[in-house]
Amino acid sequence: MTYFASARGSILRVIGRVALVLGFIGALFRKFVKRLRLPIPNRLRNFLQRRRKAGKLQEYYYLKYAISVLRVIAWIVLTIGFIGSLFWGITTGGFGGGLRIVLGIIGSFLAWLLLLAAREFVYLCIHLEEDTRSTTEGILDKSS
Repeated sequence: MTYFASARGSILRVIGRVALVLGFIGALFRKFVKRLRLPIPNRLRNFLQRRRKAGKLQEYYYLKYAISVLRVIAWIVLTIGFIGSLFWGITTGGFGGGLRIVLGIIGSFLAWLLLLAAREFVYLCIHLEEDTRSTTEGILDKSS
């Protein structure tokens, strides 16, 4: 048991050292490429700029589906919550039933609102990333 533990520890140390060396080599390579300051051909630069401006949701292909699913789930939660709270309140009856109807409708509305807010938050993150990228490109273009 101790042999395997010591072998595992030595393997992890070797892997850690290899990762450290590879990180150092990567940093040196990055510095070397940065110092070269190779010019980017105009065709490649134009292609890259078109690709960046192609559309925010094309870059994040699956987020488009996630946003649509969030909207559908939000509406499903609202309708099922509304109908379910009505059914539960009517079957219970009395003052407790009326209270369950009101609380169920308020709860389903808040869940619907939360899901739509999550959907808008995903949109916000996409737009924030795009605005940050365009601001950075503008600053780099002005400094060149």
